[in-house]
Amino acid sequence: MNSRTRLLLLFDNNGTEYVSRIQDAVGRSARSLGFPVQSENLFASGKPITEYLESEALAGIIVTPPLSDDRRVLSMIEQRGLPCVRIAPMLDPDRGCTVAMDEYDAARAITDLLLRKGHRRIGFVRGPKAHLVSMRRYNGYANALGGKGLRIDPSLIVQGDFSRQSGREQAAALFAARPTAIFASNDEMAAGIIDAAKAVGVDIPGDISLAGFDDNTIARTVRPRLTSLRQPLEEMGEAACRLLIERIRQPSTTNKHEQVPFEIVERESVVELAA
Repeated sequence: MNSRTRLLLLFDNNGTEYVSRIQDAVGRSARSLGFPVQSENLFASGKPITEYLESEALAGIIVTPPLSDDRRVLSMIEQRGLPCVRIAPMLDPDRGCTVAMDEYDAARAITDLLLRKGHRRIGFVRGPKAHLVSMRRYNGYANALGGKGLRIDPSLIVQGDFSRQSGREQAAALFAARPTAIFASNDEMAAGIIDAAKAVGVDIPGDISLAGFDDNTIARTVRPRLTSLRQPLEEMGEAACRLLIERIRQPSTTNKHEQVPFEIVERESVVELAA
């Protein structure tokens, strides 16, 4: 093996568990294959990406959203001639290997669950605009409603930033719009809605059903426990590591693209709407 032996895993993300789940999976896989991993979160460090690309020991890079769609970042990696695997990209699928879950189908599936439970006034909490997955999740929600002949009610759509605090802050506007169910596009924001509901005497799920996205630990520890779309982050991290090491060891191989499955985990936060 040459002198380039270290993998770099890059985040620019304020989701602590999102980061840790991928980080743990990549670390385990890399160690089993003989590669050390350096994991960096630009969101936390505030350092420029160039600071991490200069090492002569760097063999390849895994980038996560929103970096996986940042064309400036991708160009810098390409200029360095480094193998790269992109987790959950929305753009430019042929730039490196990719590992993704179908965000659109996943969001549509959990909205369909709410529809099957009889809900028609379904609120939605968007994720940050910088994350292109936010639009994919919104599109899945919107198209599920359209499939039932339902129009989008702007009063039922609020803007969050994937943080629990943003869920708390946006809950009042949603409650005022009188939904029977809410789909928050990550679990942290859903937990914030539960916090706000408890503060003002709104019963979840008695008054409003609630679904999240990711199936992080908080989905199992918050009360009521949260129905959520399980994003297989561990599988994504493992696949990304495997693809990257394959490319490092066999540089002439063509780009590979893997799609991982999702599942809906039903818990107490969603109930059938009474007739």
